[in-house]
Amino acid sequence: MQAPAAIDGDGRDVIERDAVASERRARTAEEAVEVYEVERTASAIATGGYHMVALQFPDEMLADSTLVAEQLQARVSAQIFVLADTSYGSCCVDEVAAQHYHADLVVHYGRTCLSLTSQLPVLYVFGREHVDVSDVAKQAEQELKGKKVVVVGDVPYMHMLDEIARHIKAEHVAVARIPVQNHVYTPTQQNSSHIAPGRLWSELAGPASDYSMLYIGEESPTLTNLLVTMRFQSAYSYQPSLKQLRLESSKVNRHLGQRYHMVQRVKDAN
Repeated sequence: MQAPAAIDGDGRDVIERDAVASERRARTAEEAVEVYEVERTASAIATGGYHMVALQFPDEMLADSTLVAEQLQARVSAQIFVLADTSYGSCCVDEVAAQHYHADLVVHYGRTCLSLTSQLPVLYVFGREHVDVSDVAKQAEQELKGKKVVVVGDVPYMHMLDEIARHIKAEHVAVARIPVQNHVYTPTQQNSSHIAPGRLWSELAGPASDYSMLYIGEESPTLTNLLVTMRFQSAYSYQPSLKQLRLESSKVNRHLGQRYHMVQRVKDAN
């Protein structure tokens, strides 16, 4: 998946990014309905009474976009269309392009930075990737036993975090949740109690510094952002593609190492 824009970037990577054609085969209709949560999406469109719905896919999911649009169109009376391009990174909801076609809802697929929209409602569909829960539990047992643990996931693995948490043997296990995972987010006033995009840490029984983080997902700017913004006692990541658990540090995390290197260069320049 295309990574979100780095928190310390100047935008050059987005401007110079080459479109890479996905080598993955297009999914069947049955697979698309499950992976892209077509039934849930159709229900949200019908319940909200939306009329013009823009579907925003990252490059690696575009092969499935026509099929998903057709499956949705067969279930709702609203007009469904696919955004051909994005104004910035695909992790951000492209309100500008959607508004050009008078959309009243954007369905955003894939990885997201969960940045707030200012005008249009958005439904996030993260996709549903698989994780070997028994392997996660087996590898984490020795490292996390007796500790307080918070399980955090990259967005394609959010649907599996509760199951993973149930299998982790630790003093206390919490889950960092994304409240917009199952809701349409509608921009509101800052003092509104409406659920806003981002992770909630309300299950922690104390400060983050008392917890070890178990991150489920591949190495990415998402993981780096968590490491530099949250003060955990320790941080481990499990990469589903490699079935590998590792203790995170600047020596093993490429993105984090690059960030520390740039910070040091700025310090030296002064």
